[in-house]
Amino acid sequence: MGKFMKKMLAVLIASVMTIGFAFPASAQVTLEDILKRVETLEQENAALKAEVASMKGQQSAQAVELSEVKTKAATFAAAPAVASTGNFIKTKLDMEMYGFVQAVGSYSDSDLAQSNAPVAAPRETSLTNTDQDEFSSSAQDTRLGFKIKGPDLDNGGKTSGQIEIDFANSNTSTYTPRLRLAFVDLDFGKWSINAGQNWDIFAPINPNVINAGALYRQGNLGTRHPQVYLGNKWGEIPGGKLWTKVGIIDTDDMVQEEGGIPVFAGYAGYETKILGIPTSLGLGGLWGEAENNSFNDHSIWAVTSSATMKFTDWLSFKAEGFSGAKLDDFMGGSAIGFTRGSGTSTASTTDVNSKPIRVMGGFMELCYKPLKSIETNYGFGIDSANDDAFIPANDVDEVYDVNKTYYTNIKYSLSKDVVVGLEYQYFKTDFVDGVSGDANRVLSSLTYKF
Repeated sequence: MGKFMKKMLAVLIASVMTIGFAFPASAQVTLEDILKRVETLEQENAALKAEVASMKGQQSAQAVELSEVKTKAATFAAAPAVASTGNFIKTKLDMEMYGFVQAVGSYSDSDLAQSNAPVAAPRETSLTNTDQDEFSSSAQDTRLGFKIKGPDLDNGGKTSGQIEIDFANSNTSTYTPRLRLAFVDLDFGKWSINAGQNWDIFAPINPNVINAGALYRQGNLGTRHPQVYLGNKWGEIPGGKLWTKVGIIDTDDMVQEEGGIPVFAGYAGYETKILGIPTSLGLGGLWGEAENNSFNDHSIWAVTSSATMKFTDWLSFKAEGFSGAKLDDFMGGSAIGFTRGSGTSTASTTDVNSKPIRVMGGFMELCYKPLKSIETNYGFGIDSANDDAFIPANDVDEVYDVNKTYYTNIKYSLSKDVVVGLEYQYFKTDFVDGVSGDANRVLSSLTYKF
């Protein structure tokens, strides 16, 4: 205790004693009582100091905690924003997943439903029972894809890529994945380079059918192949815009690859307005060679034309036509691209008399959308042998003389992600030997897009 406190205590004691002597004996306070009171005051003072120290400690701990909260908040604010819905795949590139799950069921009156993607009616003879009712269901057209945005190039080019698979292989009991698309694209604005498996550039128009057969061998030419092409946007020309694609294609067919050169392909598109109607016109072509068992080389060639017109937001039209030779690998004509010649009778052998089969065909389709949630399509397709006089007798039962179809469908969107569909398609196939066949097929579908 300090000197000042001791002096004050002495004065206090003296004052108490003086006052004490001034009162009667019964009311006097003894020195012992005063000392006890002083001791009590010192204990209370010590307790008060301890409480003050504790409060200072709590305040310091709260300050530290507040500092940590501020640090975490600053770190969170500096972090990149993450979408609040959906899942994402961790990758060093910007990648978008897309696709759909699709279940289909089909009925046919002519032994056709078991095929997931029919393109022709079966042959009807006295030895075949083609008038067989069938029902089948499948989910193998389910699709999964990734769109990838790569880093920009030093010269300003944009890089991107795409990978897409489905399960529409020939094995109907085990749906193994099948590669549809796998390509990389380098975009420099006015021109671009695309390499990988992509849609054939010379015939880019496809119909809006639910049938996975997509009118192949019924007028829709072109599918997906490994290829490399150069794209150019020529910009404004009188009356519209012009763009082109030129490149090479590998058909994955051994007889074409043994020809020693790729298939050369090209397409020119012209966007304009006709009577105020947005219109896109196109002209394409390809040329290559296929070696037929070292006997001779067959020319692969095609000329294509296409048109799309958008009359209103609810009515549009598209059409495509072609003519060419040995287009079996591009879904033109029957599965036989050249005849086997007059001296053989099996598909695995050919002779010097074999010739490429010339074909021609096309399709047209009208799309009508009466409501925002409803789309309907009406179309027709045809594929035929252009010169069947050169087809020998041992090939006439496998080559289409005329293969055509009529179809209509309706697609109703329950939401932006869920679509139900119903399609009717009629098949009529005439073979070179005079045998024909027809079939009716009804297809329903439920598709969930993501």
